[in-house]
Amino acid sequence: MVLSRIARNGLRRSGSAFNKHSHQKDSYSQGASTYRSFNNTTTNGFFLNLPHIERVNHVSFWSRGISITPQRQFPSAERLVEESDLESDEPSFGPGLEATKPGEKPRVVVLGTGWAACRFLKGIDTKVYDVVCISPRNHMVFTPLLASTCVGTLEFRSVAEPVSRIQTALAKDPNSYFYLASCTGVDTDKHEVFCETVNYGELPHETYQFRVAYDKLVIAVGSEPLTFGVKGVKEHAFFLREVNHAQEIRKKLLLNLMLSENPGLSEEEKKRLLHCVVIGGGPTGVEFSGELSDFIIRDVQDRYAHIKDDIKVTLIEANEILSSFDFGLRTYAAKHLTKCGVRLMRGVVKEVLADKIILSDGTDVPYGLLVWSTGVGPSEFVKSLHLPKAPGGRYISIITLRI
Repeated sequence: MVLSRIARNGLRRSGSAFNKHSHQKDSYSQGASTYRSFNNTTTNGFFLNLPHIERVNHVSFWSRGISITPQRQFPSAERLVEESDLESDEPSFGPGLEATKPGEKPRVVVLGTGWAACRFLKGIDTKVYDVVCISPRNHMVFTPLLASTCVGTLEFRSVAEPVSRIQTALAKDPNSYFYLASCTGVDTDKHEVFCETVNYGELPHETYQFRVAYDKLVIAVGSEPLTFGVKGVKEHAFFLREVNHAQEIRKKLLLNLMLSENPGLSEEEKKRLLHCVVIGGGPTGVEFSGELSDFIIRDVQDRYAHIKDDIKVTLIEANEILSSFDFGLRTYAAKHLTKCGVRLMRGVVKEVLADKIILSDGTDVPYGLLVWSTGVGPSEFVKSLHLPKAPGGRYISIITLRI
């Protein structure tokens, strides 16, 4: 302690200061319910029904510790800083899974519970391998049917399948596990993945970090919605890729319908609340627009008769809807949507505000519900890994073995 105090005083006299370096470092919809229900906006099914939570910041938090070396007894040396003077480069991890021992079954670690991950889990031979699945969600989502859950055609439990049902070894085998966590890094030299628990307010600490050693690694963490850097999208728009996204859209839609019937609202504000805008003319955007128009024709006409003529759906696309499909399919989809009352509009979104969209040509489009569906790209986790990738950001081919 005395030596450290002397060293710190010497550093202050020399006018130097330390710079702290912190190295931060789908499923099978069996028995799908086809009745409509507009009151139950939560799920009593077998998968986690969680409210919208801000995206977890997948960053490792490193332990802090500075040790000071006393000044040397040479007049020309004002200060010398050893490597130990800097903060420790070793992260603080709790107990995890150590490397397998000779004679034990090889361990396969699967990151993700999407289509690719669950198909792999379903087909793996658990008599030969132990399996560990790591994902921030414990179920697979049948994404093509998510649009139907937004308007009550299907219930949420009908489009999700627990990963423990897809691969029963995760729940039954003593050396196979499912971890509700996010992977924050991969050490291909030590054959370990670094994980961080997903804390929904139930754990005493904000996050808990651990390591999992692997013999074989499957990275199938999926993708994230593309926003193209448009300002305001993440703050004001809804995506449609997870069950909780569909829950939020249903809640917002029903809330706007009920609020618009209250007295005192101006006609302009009522029309804004009842204007549903979909950005992106891909399969998801077209499917959701069709579900909305069907909902308006079949249900709003009966249940919300006072506002049935005010609710509108607009689909905005920069080029043509379903541009990757055959011309005949594109033409049929456009005619069908128009016939059902969906307004097709060409434009490029410049900015998204809380109550309106600003297009690149200066046009303002007021909205009450905004769904953003303009495609997907690699996640931040995928971008952070130093592994060979194709130009689009996807992995070319990864076979990670522990020899």
